[in-house]
Amino acid sequence: MSFSNAVVTIVSNQMLAGFGGDMYISVMTIASSMRQLLEAPNLAICEGTSPLISYNFGSENGTRVWRSIRTMSLLAVAYTACAWAFIEWKPEWFIGVFTSDKELIEQCVPLFHIYLYAFVFQALQYSGQTTFKALDKKGCAIFFSLFRKILILVPLAIFLPYVHGLGAKGVFMAEPISNFVGGSICFITMLVVVLPELRRMKNQSFA
Repeated sequence: MSFSNAVVTIVSNQMLAGFGGDMYISVMTIASSMRQLLEAPNLAICEGTSPLISYNFGSENGTRVWRSIRTMSLLAVAYTACAWAFIEWKPEWFIGVFTSDKELIEQCVPLFHIYLYAFVFQALQYSGQTTFKALDKKGCAIFFSLFRKILILVPLAIFLPYVHGLGAKGVFMAEPISNFVGGSICFITMLVVVLPELRRMKNQSFA
């Protein structure tokens, strides 16, 4: 995750330097830092549920595994939806944590809305990855982390600025698109892979 974050940061800053300059790099730094802070409770919800999923899976209690996954996902979605609503309502509050420069805050607000537009899909990404990790499907967890950032976000950050003259805005748009695509595919894949296993586990317990 640290490696992929570093790659995203390098690519984004290089593109912004070419299309927007230092001001846009500063905005991206604030936006990505704010996203990391907002992700912390989401990560706590998922990591806190991980031992429950692992323990009940080891005990072959498929019903409790599913309840844990469902509760984790609903809590994560509820939190990210509330966080996104506050961002849409008063982005200046969040931006003001990092800077008091009025001109920078004015530049930040519209780009902040773009960058965090699909923040709720982070809940699906984390829920899917956490479930894979908890069920010892580490390869899937690693793949979907790299899939969203390296295979979706980085190419979009490079390509979108050239589409219809989007420029620096295209770099910021790469984040919500990658959240939507990566988060949705990760969560759906998790359901497709895990639910049949839980059903078989449940059937065996009644056999």
